[in-house]
Amino acid sequence: MYFVEWLMRRTLTASKKDITGFEGDMKQFEKATEKYGKQYRGMQERQVSDAPSDARSIYKMNDTYMDVRTFFDEWRGGVLLGLFPLIFGVIFFPVFILSEVTGIFFSGMVSQAGRVADTGDYLGAIILWVVWLALLLVFFYLFWIFRMECLVQRHIVVRFNRKTRKIYINRPNFAGGNQVYDWDDVVASVDPDDQVVTKKRKREILMLFFFKQRTGAEHHDVVFLGAPLRSDHELYALWEYIRRYMEEGPESIPKPKCIPSFPWPWRSLLAPWSFLENKWAAAPWSPRMIALVLIASPVMLLHAVAHWCSLLLCWPVYWPRQLRRESTASEPV
Repeated sequence: MYFVEWLMRRTLTASKKDITGFEGDMKQFEKATEKYGKQYRGMQERQVSDAPSDARSIYKMNDTYMDVRTFFDEWRGGVLLGLFPLIFGVIFFPVFILSEVTGIFFSGMVSQAGRVADTGDYLGAIILWVVWLALLLVFFYLFWIFRMECLVQRHIVVRFNRKTRKIYINRPNFAGGNQVYDWDDVVASVDPDDQVVTKKRKREILMLFFFKQRTGAEHHDVVFLGAPLRSDHELYALWEYIRRYMEEGPESIPKPKCIPSFPWPWRSLLAPWSFLENKWAAAPWSPRMIALVLIASPVMLLHAVAHWCSLLLCWPVYWPRQLRRESTASEPV
């Protein structure tokens, strides 16, 4: 799930040695950041939509702060499925096989057959131990991939505090770590001068940029905000929802239908469906779409199970004490 954030972090913090051969592209990128950093200054005061919407993306909202989800929550389970044979072998061997064959070295007997162990039995036991140690070595080598969606915090949360006028990002260190930015420094992936947006179904991502020219940080930063948005109209509506909350308060926007942070199984069923949702909306109940859903349903069910298991193997989002106190403060810190 955190692969895109990890990759983005590596790209934004790359040294000159790491970008050898791409110096021209990086110079163009830096020029673009300077342009957008100046062009969109003050966009927090400019309305971009007449219909603000929570876009199914709010965990919690009160008069002080609002917690918003990030985009790639549905993109999890693949690592767990890919590494399942390896994980199964690492667990299965010591519990069901090595515990049986190891007794040969102490008793000199094959307990299952009730006979004295011979050279082949000793050799077989050694080979099984070697196989398990090899599986264990490979697992530790690939553990950094496993941590992309398991044994890590369950979600990335972006908190907007309208009293301190700051944005707090809670995420794993390898994906960028916890960060605090001023609300006035953010640049969103919307164009305040272009409000011609459509409701045509397509997957959209609301991106928030924090350019180092504005934040004073050592590197640029970016977060991918919201649920899988279903049109650029919904993208603009979500940004307007956040903008009005920060600038005008919660009374200026509709009350959100908050999404649960607990990993309910039925929410994992919605994860694979999000990849077909727009296609289904374009031609609902058509024979072609029904056939596609029926054909894809086993894979979707497998994805849903892996998605849910991934959530269960993670822990709830934890805010460090200092960040928790500051991000929930009801007055400027």
